[in-house]
Amino acid sequence: MKNDFNNAEWRFFVTALKEEARDVLWKVGSTADPETLVKSVMQDLQDLAPRPEDIETRTQEEVWVQVRSRLLKAAYETRQYCIKCGECCVKGSPTLEIEDMRLFESGRLGPKDVYTIRKGEIVFDNVHEQSLINDVERIKIRETEAEKSCIFYQKWNRECSIYNDRPVQCRAQECWNPNRQDFSGEGRPLNRKDLFESTGEIWKVIQKHEDECSQEIFSREIARLGATKGQTVQKIIELLSWDDHVREFIREKIRVGPDVLDLFFGRPLKDFLEYFGLTVDQNNDETFTLRPLTNLELEKKADHSV
Repeated sequence: MKNDFNNAEWRFFVTALKEEARDVLWKVGSTADPETLVKSVMQDLQDLAPRPEDIETRTQEEVWVQVRSRLLKAAYETRQYCIKCGECCVKGSPTLEIEDMRLFESGRLGPKDVYTIRKGEIVFDNVHEQSLINDVERIKIRETEAEKSCIFYQKWNRECSIYNDRPVQCRAQECWNPNRQDFSGEGRPLNRKDLFESTGEIWKVIQKHEDECSQEIFSREIARLGATKGQTVQKIIELLSWDDHVREFIREKIRVGPDVLDLFFGRPLKDFLEYFGLTVDQNNDETFTLRPLTNLELEKKADHSV
């Protein structure tokens, strides 16, 4: 590969490699020497190096994306342990497993720290970076609204405030291992039954709410709305009203805030309407009116998601 370059081009490429190596080593918190890192994967890097213009099909940006990816993989391999860098924390919060019940029993986690992801919800998989339908109920630690990092991540010192008592999924994370994609532990997901079955009345209300307006029922009615050209809109209004009524009833009865209600009943159904290009207005008589999102509303939501 070196023969395909003139000497000046080759020296520039090697110098740039060392700068990239220094950057990725800092990123992963490794104390390895940048030049040593480059030498360890030089054969791979030579294969990725820019080719003569008459045969190169990649852009310069594409070349360096490939080079950086290979250096990053090599950099992670220079440390085989967690250094509390926060890389996992800023990508999102963990879902909990049955073993994590101990965190509630010890008081490390409380109702305001978590929320329920119900079966059938649309969720974002931050490992594979895609939206999907949640296949089983889960309890998830909350994330910061603006940056979507775990609420226990302390940005000022890049550390987890509950590191010694972190959940199973966090302990299973290996951000230094690019080949490790499954971050779940071996236990089953924690769910509301585990947390509330022994509470009596609260658990009965949760069950009734799920029977009447589960995410699966809601998604089915949304699908029917399109198929019937809006003729089944009243059923969706009924689901939204039931969901809202139960939340308001429990809020007044036991004096809890919206964050705890999201643990009891999952996120409000009306929050999911935007995925289908819809929204709901609450009238003065506390009834609901379902309507499509306006272009301005769609633009604002797009801007907010960036």
